[in-house]
Amino acid sequence: MKLVQNVQTYVWERRKMIAVWVAIASVMLALWGSWRMLAYSLPMQTGDYTRAAESGAGHVANAYYDAGLQAYQNEDYKQAKELLTKAQSALTSSKGGLPEEAKPLAAKIQFALGNNYFRQKQLKPAAEAYRQSLRLNPENLEAKYNLELMQQLLSEGGAGGPGQPKDPGGNGNGGGKKGI
Repeated sequence: MKLVQNVQTYVWERRKMIAVWVAIASVMLALWGSWRMLAYSLPMQTGDYTRAAESGAGHVANAYYDAGLQAYQNEDYKQAKELLTKAQSALTSSKGGLPEEAKPLAAKIQFALGNNYFRQKQLKPAAEAYRQSLRLNPENLEAKYNLELMQQLLSEGGAGGPGQPKDPGGNGNGGGKKGI
């Protein structure tokens, strides 16, 4: 009982100082939130994904992945490969492992890399990227279809083929085929 009274007296006598420290902490938190918004959220909203990734304020792998998809859509395949590789690197731990929660994004990155390699007519790396995507997400039917297409093209010597692989996000035409 005496301890509680001592604490109450201590707090009451120093209430102005405590209020000042709470106000300072609140301002610091607001400044941090504003910096995060300006450094990461705003560039992500405006499509400046590389700037968002390099800010270090948010999910770096996500930002590099979006930047890689943007470069892919702009047909800048060299830049897309570089950005998607940075996204994959950002997901791995310092020990080189891939955390379980990062596997869905890693599967998407590998799928996008596979499409990117295909557009550059690099069929073997494309097939390997699709394999990696399927290792991370065995349920990805688009990656399975694209891997089968790469295997078919490789067995034919890389010439021609029935269609194009499905693009990131699944909006490709897949050569008119409906899956496996």
